[in-house]
Amino acid sequence: MITAYIIYGDGRVSTSTEPHDLATAIRDPKARFWVDMERPTDEEIAILDEVFGFHPLAIEDTIQYTQRPKIESYNHIGDVCQQGYFFMVIHGPDQETFRERLQTKELDLFVSERYLVTIHEELMRSIMVVKERAKVDSRIVLEPGIDMLLHSILDHIIDNYQPILDYLEVALDNLEEEALTSPTSDLLSRIAVKKRELLNFRRIVGPQREVVAQLARGEVPFIRESARIYMRDVLDHLNRTVEVIEIYRDLIMGTRDIYLSSINNNLNQIMKTLTIISVVALPMTVITSFFGMNFEHIPGLHSVVAFWVMMVLMFAIVGTMLFLFYWKKWI
Repeated sequence: MITAYIIYGDGRVSTSTEPHDLATAIRDPKARFWVDMERPTDEEIAILDEVFGFHPLAIEDTIQYTQRPKIESYNHIGDVCQQGYFFMVIHGPDQETFRERLQTKELDLFVSERYLVTIHEELMRSIMVVKERAKVDSRIVLEPGIDMLLHSILDHIIDNYQPILDYLEVALDNLEEEALTSPTSDLLSRIAVKKRELLNFRRIVGPQREVVAQLARGEVPFIRESARIYMRDVLDHLNRTVEVIEIYRDLIMGTRDIYLSSINNNLNQIMKTLTIISVVALPMTVITSFFGMNFEHIPGLHSVVAFWVMMVLMFAIVGTMLFLFYWKKWI
């Protein structure tokens, strides 16, 4: 599905997605427009070549999913597009499924001084928010400049990471508490899943800092100085996001260590209990096994009193041992 918001050089506003109207906007040196492609078909992808004249390698990257975040400059000039452009790959959070599985959505962008083309296979909340504003009046998002439109999209993408970070903080706290109090057999597998998700999250979000940094440093010519201030703010938020992810990675590793320590402590407690039982039963076993404790035939022990004397002796030894264990804080 294609959505277009166009302001021509003569002030006309259009939302036509016809290839002819898009080509007219490209040829108009004073026109500004934004084209968004959501789940594009093969015919819609063909517009990138036939109308815009983008480089085949860049178009191929829009088809291949899970591209690494990057920004590339193309001075390639097609039959229609008579100026260079930049191709960007940015990943936004999947806010619908992050509680079950932490994953991201890819957003591909072709951006120049006069236009922005966004392509994504999945519904993206950051794009929806900006499109809602554009539906009211295209001038709201286009007149401040394409660089500010790009900033608005990036800013919403980075801000959408915060709910995920908040969820991860609570989830990791719960895992840590469970590892301390009641480590179960499936806890280690859940810790491993969270660790793997954080590694993938870091692998995706980390490289985006360099992409935004190039926009903030002025390495992209059409990003004006007034817009770079906003880009630096986005970069600051992104840096904090990466730092928090690094902290969470340390926390999940600490939770794993706590789990292993808890398991070892529980095992040691069990072994200590069994050892105490064995040590306490040892003197009773030795005494009762001596001569089989047959009082009728043990020389010198023909009295019934000898039986009770022996019982009192055994319990006294056991009581003394338990007192010593308690005094030394072994139990």
